[in-house]
Amino acid sequence: MGLFMSKEEKEAIKAEKDAKLMAKYGLENIQDPKDIASVRKIISELVGTGAMETGMSLSAIGKSAEDILPVYYQRAILEQNWIIIRQLDRIASRLEILDR
Repeated sequence: MGLFMSKEEKEAIKAEKDAKLMAKYGLENIQDPKDIASVRKIISELVGTGAMETGMSLSAIGKSAEDILPVYYQRAILEQNWIIIRQLDRIASRLEILDR
């Protein structure tokens, strides 16, 4: 099925996956088109490299705690970055309301 999909169908599937990941991290309400594009690019790159699920896969194959710990630190930083992005978007929205 995937071999014979049109470019539009592939883009629609990618957009749907991006939307699900944005919703997973609470980023579905971001309003600025530039920010939306940036977040989608980040998500695409992280999914493409497997960085979003690396911690789980390492623990599944029996790596030691010393090997896994840096991955979990990176995962924590990633989660914190999503929180910061959401908070900055809320601040920008509220400032925009005050400027009106």
